[in-house]
Amino acid sequence: MNFKKFSYLGIAIISILSLTACGSNETEMTNASEEKTEQMINTVEEKTEPVVNSQSTDSTPAVVEESEPEVPEAPPRDLGGKVFTIASWADVVEPEEKRSAYEEALWEYRHEMMEKHNFKMQELALSKWQDTLELFSTSTLAGEPAAEIFRFHATRTIAAVNSGLCYDLSTLDSINPMDPKWNLPLAELMSVGDSQYGISPPGRPKDMIFFNKRLFEEAGLDPELPYDLQASGDWTWDTFVEISEKLTRDTDNDGINDVYAMVLNATNFAGAALLSNDTSYLIVDENGKYSSGFELPQTVAALEWVADYWNTDYNLAPKHWNGHKELFTTGQCAMYLSGEWESSTLSQEIMTDDWGLVCFPKGPSADGYHSKYKDPGYVIPNAFSKAEAEDIAFAYDLWFGEIPGYDRAYQWKTELYPLYRDERGVEESNVIARTPENMKPDYTVALSSDFKNTIANDILSKKSTVGEAIEAQKAIWQIEIDRINGVK
Repeated sequence: MNFKKFSYLGIAIISILSLTACGSNETEMTNASEEKTEQMINTVEEKTEPVVNSQSTDSTPAVVEESEPEVPEAPPRDLGGKVFTIASWADVVEPEEKRSAYEEALWEYRHEMMEKHNFKMQELALSKWQDTLELFSTSTLAGEPAAEIFRFHATRTIAAVNSGLCYDLSTLDSINPMDPKWNLPLAELMSVGDSQYGISPPGRPKDMIFFNKRLFEEAGLDPELPYDLQASGDWTWDTFVEISEKLTRDTDNDGINDVYAMVLNATNFAGAALLSNDTSYLIVDENGKYSSGFELPQTVAALEWVADYWNTDYNLAPKHWNGHKELFTTGQCAMYLSGEWESSTLSQEIMTDDWGLVCFPKGPSADGYHSKYKDPGYVIPNAFSKAEAEDIAFAYDLWFGEIPGYDRAYQWKTELYPLYRDERGVEESNVIARTPENMKPDYTVALSSDFKNTIANDILSKKSTVGEAIEAQKAIWQIEIDRINGVK
């Protein structure tokens, strides 16, 4: 019986019952009348005209509402039992003991997706991080990629794009590389025009300022001051210098500072200052072509400010190359410039003093606070057919899909809260650093670290003025920029 027959059947029954109820002198229905009703129903099934409600006071026919027929749910996409491999420099396996409810939910979701769509995903150490590009290139050119997805170290992402061997993700229907769930600065970094060659899960901001609350208090400062200044928009270069002066103290009057404001890390500090003044050593246009940012006035201003800050006694350099964090955790320096990921290492056992986290102070050319991102990129080799690439992208998109019960936009908060000593570092500083308009890619990942180190160290050691350091480096940098741009 089709849907229209069901509609008239229902109307016929309602009409008959209404007539029965209204007739005051009619007898109750008997078995005979039920048979008659059944005959009427059979007749109604063949009719197409609307039934008039017997209780209506006018001649307007009753409206027959027809609902859309239910469309059967399409079967889930079947990936045919394929095993998709992510080539990396470390194996990533499901932990036997989950560290949090979120991690438990994550792996439960992944197993559900693998079962529902009939596939497996694995991340294997197929090379060292510095050798992944070679493995990718040789196997892809041979027509037999060593993996369906390759994970590249941050310093190799641009080289991967320039290889011409990455699949253009913007041509695939199974994934949206510009979805906010991905690392948007990385997606921008790995884009050329309208083409998009690499993505990554959301990263963690770099070059943030950790501060020791006890040392702020002992210097006569409110331990929440950096948060308050950041919230009011007054966390600037000038206030940073003022606070540094108060934090740097000779506590025993022997003429030697016992507490310093800042752990000295010349290259990272100079890079953070550039970004905080809305500039960079490298500028990239809409076509993915690189050029030097040395000539920009905000670049010169940032390096001049850095030189002035280093001319003070507010900084303390570590005695060995990786001793920066130790100066902070032991209370020798009140502030420490590092990536937000360090929050996972600053446990109560490592650092007994409470700490907070803010963005790098903003320069005069910036309207707000910026955060730097420098993360690995994931690509699909272009040796795969479009159908194969669609399946790979579909599986990868599921692997980093939305976890039931967790708001995707704030999943990261669930992971960070157990690591922090206060809410403001998560709810204020990390929210600023993870707001898309504040997130900036680090284009200098395309360069050897020697380039960045040289200009910062020349200024720090007073070997050169800012102008002299820029002039000495311009020609050298241009050779490297030409290489990145493919100029021969």
